[in-house]
Amino acid sequence: MAWGAVAGRSVEIAESLGGHAYVLFPPIDDRRPPPAVRYAVGSLLTLAYLVREDPGAVVTTNPPVLLGLIALAWARLRGIPFALDSHPGAFGKLGDRVSARLLPVHRYLVRHADVTLVTAESWVEIVQAWGGRGLVVHEAPGPWGSLKRSPREVRNRPRALLVSRFGRDEPVDAAVAAAALIPEIDLLVTGRLENLAPELAESASPNVSFVGFLPAARYQMLVAEADLVVALTTEPTSVMRSAYEAVYARRPLVISDWPLCRELFPFAVAVANDPASIAEGLRRAVDNLRALEDQAENARRLQAARWESQLAALVSVLGLPRPDTA
Repeated sequence: MAWGAVAGRSVEIAESLGGHAYVLFPPIDDRRPPPAVRYAVGSLLTLAYLVREDPGAVVTTNPPVLLGLIALAWARLRGIPFALDSHPGAFGKLGDRVSARLLPVHRYLVRHADVTLVTAESWVEIVQAWGGRGLVVHEAPGPWGSLKRSPREVRNRPRALLVSRFGRDEPVDAAVAAAALIPEIDLLVTGRLENLAPELAESASPNVSFVGFLPAARYQMLVAEADLVVALTTEPTSVMRSAYEAVYARRPLVISDWPLCRELFPFAVAVANDPASIAEGLRRAVDNLRALEDQAENARRLQAARWESQLAALVSVLGLPRPDTA
């Protein structure tokens, strides 16, 4: 279950466990109610959902902690497993000041959850220090595992796709500045246009296009047709979902040069989060594009094997049968 999250991760984890996802208030339009209304309505709708569906286990995205509290209460009432899917923001990272103030509630949930899903072993250590059980769980293959690439359009200019939400941990400004240094490469940038800073849009060079927040089918098409997918973060413990998607889609990848990113994406081109390094990395990736494409299947197999191991561990902790044997 998730409130206000992009539905992909919730859907994919639920389906991998043989269940289904319940996602409220995904950021797909401008008609989302204010937080107080969302939390009141979300609480009532979530309770109604739990009563109606009576699931055998519950996994909730964190933040917000309120959803976790509701799910924990229901899980204890019904005697079912409860897992908390805590993103780095839930620990007060990524500029999430609300989650930073609510860390005592987060600690309470961690101590009472059967398991807390996190992005890195460093968070597992923190979860254990709080009295909980941590487990690293990343991204399932989802639709990317069987994605069929459409015929590539004939073009002379390489195309890089920077996947962004214009979040606080995303060095989009550095990437846009880098594009000015490599006018031979086109840079497409995703993200809700109302969150795009006017000064950034005005300063962008002609080879930069801001394409907006895309429907799933359109986004998948852009990933499939990109020469490069660019996934950058200023948070060392973040695992970019877009990087996982690129690997599952067998696309060459450019990532931020953090130890965790290098460990998870060993076939990617790593860059520092500054314009010169990003420009150099994109140029280097284009120059070695054929070699990166030849390595794409090996990267996908490595990632798929990692996911299978993580899924097996999660199924074991929750005491659930594997979906293929249920």
